[in-house]
Amino acid sequence: MTAPQTIAQKIIAAHCGRAAVEVGDYVTVTPDYTACQELFWPGHKRNLERIGVDRIPRPDKAVMVIDHSTSAAMGSPHHETHRTLRDWCAQQGIENFFGPGNGLRHLVLTERGFARPGTLIFSDEGNIASIGALGALNLPISTEVIVAIIQDENWIAVPPSARITLTGQLGFGVTARDLIQTILRDCTADGRLLQCCVEFEGPGLASLSLDDRQTVLASLFHSGAYTGIMAPDAAVLDYVRARDAGRPWQVVRADPGAAYMTELTYDLSAIQPMVTLPPDAHGGVPVEQAAGQRIDQATIGYCSNGRLDDLREAARLLRGRRIASHVTLYVTPGSRGVYVEASREGILGDLAEAGATILAPGCTTCWGYQGVLNANEVLISTQQFNYQGRNGDRTSRVFLAGPAVVAASAIAGAIADPRPLLAETAA
Repeated sequence: MTAPQTIAQKIIAAHCGRAAVEVGDYVTVTPDYTACQELFWPGHKRNLERIGVDRIPRPDKAVMVIDHSTSAAMGSPHHETHRTLRDWCAQQGIENFFGPGNGLRHLVLTERGFARPGTLIFSDEGNIASIGALGALNLPISTEVIVAIIQDENWIAVPPSARITLTGQLGFGVTARDLIQTILRDCTADGRLLQCCVEFEGPGLASLSLDDRQTVLASLFHSGAYTGIMAPDAAVLDYVRARDAGRPWQVVRADPGAAYMTELTYDLSAIQPMVTLPPDAHGGVPVEQAAGQRIDQATIGYCSNGRLDDLREAARLLRGRRIASHVTLYVTPGSRGVYVEASREGILGDLAEAGATILAPGCTTCWGYQGVLNANEVLISTQQFNYQGRNGDRTSRVFLAGPAVVAASAIAGAIADPRPLLAETAA
């Protein structure tokens, strides 16, 4: 008799031709798609040339996105990478090529209907786990994505699963980024989620928007988790149906009695605004412990917080206000779709009038390509990393927070709790 299966086990089993799999099994799976970005492309191209690959078997399954280097500055090598990747996709007949300005792979996969319930997608980075908000499973395999593209399959070890149950609702001025910062603080140091597929469930999940759910999953890899997923609800299914273009999908839920390596519960009403102190992504503290720290730059966007709800939250604080004169504020929409809708709603205008510079959809300042910091400068950002030298000089410091905290800090010129300003706005 088959043991009860988790969501990850069921999706993996369906993609390796088995009725069930057990944790630790080595299986060869055939993905629905393999997603790549351009920064690793020069190395991939050299490997393809070394082994003499002239034609890939399933060009319809490759999703190639230029999302890190959305612009190619004079003296950088990225313009050449853009051209060679575009030319190779044309040669191979890859129609799913998304050039500069389309946005992040995470959002290309969700907005363009690639990520659907029950699908399995190989990628080159763990933060693509955000597609798990639609019930799709991301398996990050780093540079081995090229193997999956060449062979239309790759082997994996079936991961253990962990379960996080959410109850309650987030309080006033608290965002999903504060939730994941709290989880990272609690779970990273002791490795309790290490190499797990983390399933989120519980009544609190329904109170989170689809954008919120992607925010939680996008940063989960900092805990050491392998990936993450959420069983889809009615709101998710409506989103998927509007984008699936007739392509198949199947809702997958865990069996009662499925085994989890770790089980945790978070009451959303107990979460408070957080700031993560440098240089560790799990160094979260309540915002009051960092309040008053002078900043030089503030940035909002990226795979963690570049969705429409994030820009709305920032605009709610910045509308009718100005950022501090010594602060530079950059805002990066996560995708062209987010950029267009934010423009329609007047969000981009509100942000610009407050003093923000709007950048092209993509990674931009998150990986330090734009918005470089000078010696001893301080940044507060919704980006993913805050290690020493991430955004410029090694003496600079990066504090991480959600869009509400970042926007409030840009106005104050120092790290600030957003709730007093939000209360003024509500009044």
